[in-house]
Amino acid sequence: MIRRAVFGDTSLIVWQMVFQNLLRIVSSMVLTRLLSADDFAVVGVITSVLVTVALVSDIGVGAFIVRDERTVERRFRDEVWTLRLARGIILSVLTAVFAGPLANFMEKPALAPVIAVAGLTSLIDGLGSLAPIVALRSRKVRKLIGIDVGAQILGLAISIGLAAVIGSYWAIILSNLISQALGVVFSYVLYDDSSQRWRLSMQRSAELWRFSRFITGSTILTLAITQGDKLILSRLLPLDVLGLYVIAGGLAMAPMALVSGYAGRILYPLLAEVRREAPETLAWRFYHDRMVPTLLYAFAAGGLIGFGPSLIVLLYDPRYTGAGAYLQIMAIAPFFMMGNYAANEVMIALGHPRFTFTVNVVRLIYLLVAGWLGWTFLGVIGIVWAVGTVEVVAQLYGWIALRRQAILDLRYEMLFLLVGGAGLSVGAAADFVIRHVLKIA
Repeated sequence: MIRRAVFGDTSLIVWQMVFQNLLRIVSSMVLTRLLSADDFAVVGVITSVLVTVALVSDIGVGAFIVRDERTVERRFRDEVWTLRLARGIILSVLTAVFAGPLANFMEKPALAPVIAVAGLTSLIDGLGSLAPIVALRSRKVRKLIGIDVGAQILGLAISIGLAAVIGSYWAIILSNLISQALGVVFSYVLYDDSSQRWRLSMQRSAELWRFSRFITGSTILTLAITQGDKLILSRLLPLDVLGLYVIAGGLAMAPMALVSGYAGRILYPLLAEVRREAPETLAWRFYHDRMVPTLLYAFAAGGLIGFGPSLIVLLYDPRYTGAGAYLQIMAIAPFFMMGNYAANEVMIALGHPRFTFTVNVVRLIYLLVAGWLGWTFLGVIGIVWAVGTVEVVAQLYGWIALRRQAILDLRYEMLFLLVGGAGLSVGAAADFVIRHVLKIA
């Protein structure tokens, strides 16, 4: 029992999240001393552009492979891989073509060559084998975690080394490309039956589109939801202030390593299996199997909200103190993401991919209304508040959808919120103590 609790798949995801976040913090602490806030602002803008390109063209390959029974067939995998590679080639070319106009739109024309070079990530991603996704379908979680952690350690070493030599945002851009290229190599070398060959199939293309059309529509909305703030603020803020916002956003999203890893690698494959083999137990399994990780996450995410300002002071030099106010607000959204991701995965497992689209419509409408009101009455900080609270409305909509499927149990949902509130109280108390000891205003 103890061995399972410590080394089970879910626990390993938690350990992975803790370790990767420690690496992320170490990386951030080192890089902020080697680079400037302006450099982080540039990287933040470039990342938003790349995420925008990826989301607009998302074809749902991962979910398609995990869910389909034909994944064991080599021809089927080759046909899907071909479609993903074709997508990557097209995206890299389009990114290079539109790099100049996009940089001009953001009123930062000097970023055009950076955007063009960074756009190669689409091509590199398309070259990777589908073997890791097949391993996910087979729930080979330990192998996936081991490779991911090793790749992140290697990526950290590369980024720090390049930052020390180059001393500009190019260090992070180039290290990301190198790390991604190594990931492609790993996808072939470290997995069984990983070879791929070009095999174009219009029938498979049409089938993938039928499956992913709601996912594609949803990810376009996700683009506006997750990246719109940076693209808008890049026009409203000077680079040094935007850099503080980017750093705060990176820390606020740190818990997402657990959310995305757990939801994608543990919860969705499990719920899909339960839906196939024992659908009558789905509602119970939805809460029972994620109880411990959800409670731990709620407490930690609540603590991040309360402790945010002191965390910035402890990690960074005085140049970055202003990021504390942004972090405390932006950390509200990740607090609700565990429940929201869980609701999304169970709805897809039930055969309702439309949910992903409609909940993103709800998010977008909220951001448009709340963002406009926030900007009108509070200025930039009003936009930050809109971004930080968007997952609250998504939570409410998710509860409505779960209730319609006879899955919602408000007793558990309230428990998660109460534990999160306890974490917030502990974090706020620790923040008060740190500020008193260090005499921080």
